[in-house]
Amino acid sequence: MLIPSKDISSLNKTLLLFAIIALLLNNSTLVLASENEQQISYIETVPCDYYGNFSFNSTAANESVHWQVELGPRLPGSNASFALRESIKENLTDWTFEEETHYREDFYLTNLIATYKPFNSSSQEIYLVAHYDSRDRAERDDNESLRDIPIDGANDGASATAVLIEMGKIIPQMNLNHTVKLFFTDAEDQGERAGIYGSKAWAENKTDDELSDISAFIVIDMIGDYDLHFTHVWPGTSELWLTIQSLAEALGLVEGEEDCLGNPGVDVFDIDTSHGVIDDHVAAFERGVPAIDIIDIHSGEGAEKWGGYWHTHNDTIDKVSADSLGKIGQLLELGLLSNSWILNSDSNVTAEINETEQNTDVENSFALGIISLSITFGVFLIIFVLDYRIKKI
Repeated sequence: MLIPSKDISSLNKTLLLFAIIALLLNNSTLVLASENEQQISYIETVPCDYYGNFSFNSTAANESVHWQVELGPRLPGSNASFALRESIKENLTDWTFEEETHYREDFYLTNLIATYKPFNSSSQEIYLVAHYDSRDRAERDDNESLRDIPIDGANDGASATAVLIEMGKIIPQMNLNHTVKLFFTDAEDQGERAGIYGSKAWAENKTDDELSDISAFIVIDMIGDYDLHFTHVWPGTSELWLTIQSLAEALGLVEGEEDCLGNPGVDVFDIDTSHGVIDDHVAAFERGVPAIDIIDIHSGEGAEKWGGYWHTHNDTIDKVSADSLGKIGQLLELGLLSNSWILNSDSNVTAEINETEQNTDVENSFALGIISLSITFGVFLIIFVLDYRIKKI
């Protein structure tokens, strides 16, 4: 039976569509094969073996929040920003400091990095991270006339900065055998949409070798609210989140789990709930660094996510609780004491093996793509010839 030419043409279009779909699927395989999934593992540790006698001073942390707010808005390049950096350096005398200045948009930002490296330090580095700038506007404020005025940033800015400062006071007495860095990022909260400029600039200027020494990059943000609740956040490193789960359970911050003393836990951390958050951890994570973000995105009791007093002029010192600051401070302290963020010695070897396997998968997928393209072209050529012959007949 002869097939009418218009039907042949219709068949050609159908087959061509299938060919395009096949190529798209093949390209998708290439993308999936080239994803740089983090393959790490931390040493096994029991946080409860290190529980008790915590040194973190939540009262001092709360006083720091008050002092920071009294400085005024900590905008990049401002006198308040400079005064805060100088105070940090004056108070943490056991640390060495480095300032990195970068030009972004229409302003200069200054990242402050404090390093404590014990005499017997291993090559591994743990980063504790917080942005020290405050929001340059209040776009969510009910009063439209105040939306272009910088906010106090008591919770969003000062709370996490205060925790890092107090951690800096106690870390030198912990007898650690690895390097700790306190990374105070600038310009996280600047721009129409918070630009996270400081952490981006830092990541852009680091080599792969420098980043390979980082075993954990832990961001804390907006952690001072009286009604403290934080969840799993993505993107982020799963293995690092599992260490937070163990530490939170040990401290009684997980409902339904007993703390180290057998007391019932309260609802502060929920690893089963996950929210997408773009924050200072993302730039590091995208460079292959194990990174997470401990953040409470509900500002105020009963507030919706990204609601309440967030980015308004109600982000004031009365919203911050010393108890909440203490919970996060103790979590970080226990994590360091228990070596929860030290990578297994086999992790690097495993990562190299996985990288080799991923490269092999990419090469195989590329070869399959070439073969698929060749077959598709051949089928299309045969259909074209058949179509020509039928029309000629």
